[in-house]
Amino acid sequence: MSETQSPEALLDALQSEGVVVIDAETDEVSTTEAFEADREVYYDTYVTMGDAEFHESVAEVFGLDSAAEAAERVDELDVSREEFATFLTLRSNVDDSYTIVELTTMAQMATELGPETPVPDAVEHLDDDSYEAFVNAHDRCVITVWKLFCEPCEAMKEQLDEVLAAFPDGVPVGGLAGERSPEFCQSVGVNAAPAVVLFEDGEPVERITGRTDPSPLAERVEEVYDV
Repeated sequence: MSETQSPEALLDALQSEGVVVIDAETDEVSTTEAFEADREVYYDTYVTMGDAEFHESVAEVFGLDSAAEAAERVDELDVSREEFATFLTLRSNVDDSYTIVELTTMAQMATELGPETPVPDAVEHLDDDSYEAFVNAHDRCVITVWKLFCEPCEAMKEQLDEVLAAFPDGVPVGGLAGERSPEFCQSVGVNAAPAVVLFEDGEPVERITGRTDPSPLAERVEEVYDV
């Protein structure tokens, strides 16, 4: 049995396979647009999938005896849906010379590297680890959801000042990358971007998905928040 390749060798493999690109000037490593376009297909399938179906998929892919065993392994290894989607994307994009262990390591690396965030600088950047504290710190708040390679998202960003003006003064606005925040998306029932989720007293009270012009957005916000 051949030895598992080192992380350095696997990073080189990711580059040669066209999964990541390394900036010659800064040495920054990021995933390629082509890889992200493929990963989005898998991600959209698994991000809102129920736990039972997700565990069945994990069991099938890794040859486990049951969904229950898969659930235990997922919890034990803290496997996210994003990592699983990345693993499936890698498996479909690279040659078959890599072992399961190597593909798993490469998927973890690609997940951590990721592309540039789609979240605009004008809002507070959040993720699955920080959104709950953000929500709990405010009586009312707004969380926006963005995705890479999303034309409606880019169109909405062009009106970002007007979009932010649609929210009442003093209501903080956060933003997160849908691809990197499956826990949030699943918890609030959002499976598309752009999306706007209005919170009050720690609970989501409205979800607005798809590109929304500032005027109708402001009207809906006024109705929900009664301002």
